[in-house]
Amino acid sequence: MAKLNRKQIEDATRAMLERHPGGVRWAEVLKAVSAAHPETPPNSIRGATHHLFQRGDGIVKIARGTYQLARYADADAAEAVAQDEAVAAEQVVIENAATDPASLSEQDFYASFAEWLEENEEVTVAGALGGSVLGGKWGTPDVIGVLKPRAQDIFKFEPQIVSAEIKAVPSQPVVAFGQAVAYRLFSHKSYIVVPRTTTSDDMNRLTSLCSIHGVGLVIFTLDRELPDYAVVVLPAVASPDMFYVNTMLDRLKTSEPRLLNRLF
Repeated sequence: MAKLNRKQIEDATRAMLERHPGGVRWAEVLKAVSAAHPETPPNSIRGATHHLFQRGDGIVKIARGTYQLARYADADAAEAVAQDEAVAAEQVVIENAATDPASLSEQDFYASFAEWLEENEEVTVAGALGGSVLGGKWGTPDVIGVLKPRAQDIFKFEPQIVSAEIKAVPSQPVVAFGQAVAYRLFSHKSYIVVPRTTTSDDMNRLTSLCSIHGVGLVIFTLDRELPDYAVVVLPAVASPDMFYVNTMLDRLKTSEPRLLNRLF
Protein backbone atom coordinates (compact mmCIF):
# COMPACT_ATOMS: atom_id res chain seq x y z
CA MET A 1 0.00 0.00 0.00
CA ALA A 2 1.17 3.52 -0.81
CA LYS A 3 1.91 5.84 2.06
CA LEU A 4 -0.84 8.24 3.06
CA ASN A 5 -0.77 11.92 2.26
CA ARG A 6 -1.81 14.58 4.80
CA LYS A 7 -5.45 14.61 3.67
CA GLN A 8 -5.69 10.83 3.96
CA ILE A 9 -4.12 10.88 7.42
CA GLU A 10 -6.66 13.48 8.51
CA ASP A 11 -9.48 11.37 7.07
CA ALA A 12 -8.20 8.33 8.97
CA THR A 13 -8.03 10.40 12.16
CA ARG A 14 -11.59 11.65 11.73
CA ALA A 15 -12.75 8.08 11.07
CA MET A 16 -11.22 7.02 14.37
CA LEU A 17 -12.91 9.90 16.19
CA GLU A 18 -16.20 8.78 14.64
CA ARG A 19 -15.67 5.33 16.16
CA HIS A 20 -15.01 6.87 19.58
CA PRO A 21 -17.81 9.38 20.27
CA GLY A 22 -16.63 9.79 23.86
CA GLY A 23 -13.23 11.03 22.71
CA VAL A 24 -9.85 9.40 22.15
CA ARG A 25 -6.28 10.16 23.17
CA TRP A 26 -3.85 11.47 20.57
CA ALA A 27 -1.41 8.68 21.40
CA GLU A 28 -4.09 6.11 20.57
CA VAL A 29 -4.81 7.86 17.26
CA LEU A 30 -1.12 7.74 16.32
CA LYS A 31 -0.88 4.08 17.30
CA ALA A 32 -4.00 3.03 15.38
CA VAL A 33 -3.21 4.95 12.17
CA SER A 34 0.39 3.73 12.21
CA ALA A 35 -0.73 0.13 12.69
CA ALA A 36 -3.26 0.37 9.85
CA HIS A 37 -0.80 2.09 7.50
CA PRO A 38 2.74 0.92 8.38
CA GLU A 39 4.06 2.26 5.08
CA THR A 40 3.38 5.82 6.27
CA PRO A 41 6.22 7.34 8.35
CA PRO A 42 5.18 7.91 11.99
CA ASN A 43 6.48 11.49 11.86
CA SER A 44 4.16 12.22 8.94
CA ILE A 45 1.21 10.87 10.91
CA ARG A 46 2.21 12.85 13.98
CA GLY A 47 2.61 16.07 12.00
CA ALA A 48 -0.67 15.71 10.13
CA THR A 49 -2.71 14.87 13.22
CA HIS A 50 -1.08 17.67 15.22
CA HIS A 51 -1.96 20.15 12.47
CA LEU A 52 -5.53 18.86 12.37
CA PHE A 53 -6.00 19.09 16.15
CA GLN A 54 -4.47 22.56 16.29
CA ARG A 55 -6.70 23.74 13.45
CA GLY A 56 -9.81 22.41 15.17
CA ASP A 57 -12.14 22.15 12.22
CA GLY A 58 -14.94 20.35 14.03
CA ILE A 59 -12.66 18.73 16.62
CA VAL A 60 -12.34 19.87 20.25
CA LYS A 61 -9.88 19.11 23.02
CA ILE A 62 -11.80 17.75 26.03
CA ALA A 63 -8.85 16.88 28.27
CA ARG A 64 -5.07 16.76 28.12
CA GLY A 65 -4.15 14.96 24.91
CA THR A 66 -7.75 13.82 24.35
CA TYR A 67 -9.91 14.91 21.41
CA GLN A 68 -13.53 14.54 20.38
CA LEU A 69 -15.67 15.50 17.41
CA ALA A 70 -17.40 18.78 18.24
CA ARG A 71 -20.87 17.45 17.51
CA TYR A 72 -20.40 14.71 20.09
CA ALA A 73 -19.11 17.26 22.61
CA ASP A 74 -22.21 19.39 21.97
CA ALA A 75 -24.41 16.33 22.50
CA ASP A 76 -22.63 15.61 25.80
CA ALA A 77 -23.19 19.20 26.93
CA ALA A 78 -26.87 19.03 25.97
CA GLU A 79 -27.24 15.79 27.92
CA ALA A 80 -25.55 17.38 30.93
CA VAL A 81 -27.93 20.33 30.75
CA ALA A 82 -30.91 17.98 30.59
CA GLN A 83 -29.61 16.05 33.59
CA ASP A 84 -29.06 19.26 35.56
CA GLU A 85 -32.57 20.44 34.75
CA ALA A 86 -34.02 17.09 35.80
CA VAL A 87 -32.15 17.22 39.11
CA ALA A 88 -33.19 20.84 39.66
CA ALA A 89 -36.82 19.90 39.09
CA GLU A 90 -36.54 17.36 41.91
CA GLN A 91 -34.90 19.85 44.25
CA VAL A 92 -37.98 21.95 45.00
CA VAL A 93 -39.01 21.52 48.61
CA ILE A 94 -41.89 22.75 50.77
CA GLU A 95 -41.24 24.49 54.05
CA ASN A 96 -43.17 23.57 57.11
CA ALA A 97 -46.76 24.65 56.41
CA ALA A 98 -47.00 26.18 59.86
CA THR A 99 -44.20 28.63 59.15
CA ASP A 100 -44.06 29.20 55.42
CA PRO A 101 -46.03 27.33 52.77
CA ALA A 102 -43.93 28.76 49.92
CA SER A 103 -41.76 26.40 47.94
CA LEU A 104 -37.99 26.52 48.25
CA SER A 105 -35.22 25.55 45.90
CA GLU A 106 -31.46 25.57 46.16
CA GLN A 107 -31.36 28.81 44.14
CA ASP A 108 -32.92 30.58 47.13
CA PHE A 109 -29.67 30.06 49.03
CA TYR A 110 -27.03 30.92 46.41
CA ALA A 111 -26.72 34.59 47.33
CA SER A 112 -26.76 34.07 51.09
CA PHE A 113 -24.09 31.38 50.94
CA ALA A 114 -21.92 33.61 48.74
CA GLU A 115 -22.28 36.30 51.43
CA TRP A 116 -21.46 33.73 54.13
CA LEU A 117 -18.22 32.82 52.35
CA GLU A 118 -17.25 36.49 52.19
CA GLU A 119 -18.21 37.22 55.79
CA ASN A 120 -16.13 34.28 57.02
CA GLU A 121 -13.19 35.39 54.88
CA GLU A 122 -13.16 32.14 52.97
CA VAL A 123 -13.19 34.30 49.83
CA THR A 124 -12.61 37.93 48.96
CA VAL A 125 -15.51 37.95 46.54
CA ALA A 126 -18.14 35.35 45.59
CA GLY A 127 -21.14 35.13 43.31
CA ALA A 128 -24.03 32.86 42.43
CA LEU A 129 -23.70 30.73 39.33
CA GLY A 130 -25.71 27.50 39.29
CA GLY A 131 -27.76 25.94 36.54
CA SER A 132 -25.78 24.70 33.54
CA VAL A 133 -23.91 27.90 32.75
CA LEU A 134 -20.53 26.19 32.27
CA GLY A 135 -21.91 23.13 30.47
CA GLY A 136 -19.75 20.05 30.15
CA LYS A 137 -19.92 16.78 32.03
CA TRP A 138 -18.62 18.11 35.33
CA GLY A 139 -21.44 20.56 35.90
CA THR A 140 -21.52 24.09 37.26
CA PRO A 141 -20.94 25.15 40.88
CA ASP A 142 -23.88 26.85 42.54
CA VAL A 143 -21.55 29.42 44.09
CA ILE A 144 -18.02 30.33 43.08
CA GLY A 145 -15.61 32.69 44.79
CA VAL A 146 -11.97 33.73 44.86
CA LEU A 147 -9.69 34.40 47.82
CA LYS A 148 -7.16 37.07 46.86
CA PRO A 149 -4.41 38.77 48.88
CA ARG A 150 -5.30 42.21 50.24
CA ALA A 151 -3.13 45.28 49.81
CA GLN A 152 -2.13 45.17 53.49
CA ASP A 153 -1.19 41.48 53.46
CA ILE A 154 2.55 41.01 53.95
CA PHE A 155 2.57 37.60 52.27
CA LYS A 156 1.08 37.77 48.78
CA PHE A 157 -0.31 34.34 48.00
CA GLU A 158 -1.73 33.07 44.74
CA PRO A 159 -5.52 33.50 44.32
CA GLN A 160 -7.58 30.50 45.40
CA ILE A 161 -10.82 29.42 43.71
CA VAL A 162 -13.60 28.21 46.01
CA SER A 163 -16.67 26.33 44.73
CA ALA A 164 -19.83 25.17 46.44
CA GLU A 165 -22.67 22.76 45.70
CA ILE A 166 -25.93 23.47 47.54
CA LYS A 167 -28.73 20.94 47.94
CA ALA A 168 -32.14 21.91 49.29
CA VAL A 169 -33.35 18.31 49.18
CA PRO A 170 -32.07 16.32 52.20
CA SER A 171 -32.17 13.05 50.28
CA GLN A 172 -29.43 13.96 47.79
CA PRO A 173 -26.14 13.94 49.74
CA VAL A 174 -24.44 11.50 47.36
CA VAL A 175 -25.26 13.71 44.37
CA ALA A 176 -23.88 16.71 46.22
CA PHE A 177 -20.69 14.88 47.19
CA GLY A 178 -20.03 13.69 43.63
CA GLN A 179 -20.42 17.19 42.24
CA ALA A 180 -18.30 18.82 44.94
CA VAL A 181 -15.48 16.34 44.34
CA ALA A 182 -15.66 17.03 40.60
CA TYR A 183 -15.30 20.78 41.26
CA ARG A 184 -11.89 20.08 42.83
CA LEU A 185 -10.62 19.71 39.27
CA PHE A 186 -10.68 23.51 39.03
CA SER A 187 -11.01 24.63 42.66
CA HIS A 188 -8.58 25.00 45.55
CA LYS A 189 -11.47 24.42 47.97
CA SER A 190 -14.85 22.80 47.47
CA TYR A 191 -17.92 22.80 49.73
CA ILE A 192 -21.08 20.73 50.05
CA VAL A 193 -24.01 22.58 51.63
CA VAL A 194 -26.91 20.40 52.82
CA PRO A 195 -30.01 20.94 55.02
CA ARG A 196 -30.02 20.16 58.72
CA THR A 197 -32.91 17.80 57.99
CA THR A 198 -30.53 15.37 56.25
CA THR A 199 -30.83 12.02 58.02
CA SER A 200 -28.23 11.21 60.67
CA ASP A 201 -27.06 8.16 58.73
CA ASP A 202 -26.50 10.22 55.57
CA MET A 203 -24.78 12.96 57.58
CA ASN A 204 -22.42 10.48 59.21
CA ARG A 205 -21.42 9.03 55.86
CA LEU A 206 -21.13 12.45 54.27
CA THR A 207 -19.00 13.72 57.15
CA SER A 208 -16.63 10.77 56.78
CA LEU A 209 -16.39 11.14 52.99
CA CYS A 210 -15.73 14.86 53.23
CA SER A 211 -13.06 14.34 55.88
CA ILE A 212 -11.32 11.70 53.76
CA HIS A 213 -11.42 13.67 50.52
CA GLY A 214 -10.86 17.17 51.84
CA VAL A 215 -14.27 18.53 50.86
CA GLY A 216 -15.89 21.13 53.13
CA LEU A 217 -19.28 20.29 54.64
CA VAL A 218 -21.76 22.96 55.74
CA ILE A 219 -25.29 22.48 57.10
CA PHE A 220 -28.10 25.03 56.97
CA THR A 221 -31.73 25.61 57.87
CA LEU A 222 -34.35 25.67 55.12
CA ASP A 223 -35.22 29.28 55.82
CA ARG A 224 -34.57 31.99 53.22
CA GLU A 225 -34.15 34.71 55.81
CA LEU A 226 -32.13 32.78 58.41
CA PRO A 227 -30.31 29.84 56.80
CA ASP A 228 -27.86 29.78 59.74
CA TYR A 229 -24.92 28.15 57.94
CA ALA A 230 -22.58 26.11 60.15
CA VAL A 231 -19.36 24.27 59.32
CA VAL A 232 -19.20 20.54 60.01
CA VAL A 233 -15.98 19.77 58.09
CA LEU A 234 -13.45 22.37 56.97
CA PRO A 235 -12.23 21.96 53.37
CA ALA A 236 -8.62 21.12 52.64
CA VAL A 237 -6.68 23.30 50.23
CA ALA A 238 -5.71 21.36 47.10
CA SER A 239 -3.93 22.20 43.88
CA PRO A 240 -6.42 22.10 41.01
CA ASP A 241 -5.56 20.96 37.51
CA MET A 242 -4.63 24.11 35.56
CA PHE A 243 -6.06 22.71 32.35
CA TYR A 244 -9.50 22.49 33.94
CA VAL A 245 -9.06 25.84 35.71
CA ASN A 246 -8.51 27.59 32.40
CA THR A 247 -11.25 25.61 30.69
CA MET A 248 -13.72 26.65 33.40
CA LEU A 249 -12.62 30.29 33.29
CA ASP A 250 -12.87 30.35 29.51
CA ARG A 251 -16.46 29.10 29.73
CA LEU A 252 -17.19 31.61 32.48
CA LYS A 253 -15.78 34.39 30.31
CA THR A 254 -18.19 33.41 27.54
CA SER A 255 -21.29 32.89 29.68
CA GLU A 256 -20.84 35.24 32.65
CA PRO A 257 -18.20 37.89 31.78
CA ARG A 258 -19.34 40.31 34.48
CA LEU A 259 -18.97 37.66 37.19
CA LEU A 260 -15.52 36.78 35.86
CA ASN A 261 -14.50 40.45 36.09
CA ARG A 262 -15.80 40.62 39.67
CA LEU A 263 -13.88 37.53 40.68
CA PHE A 264 -10.59 38.35 38.98
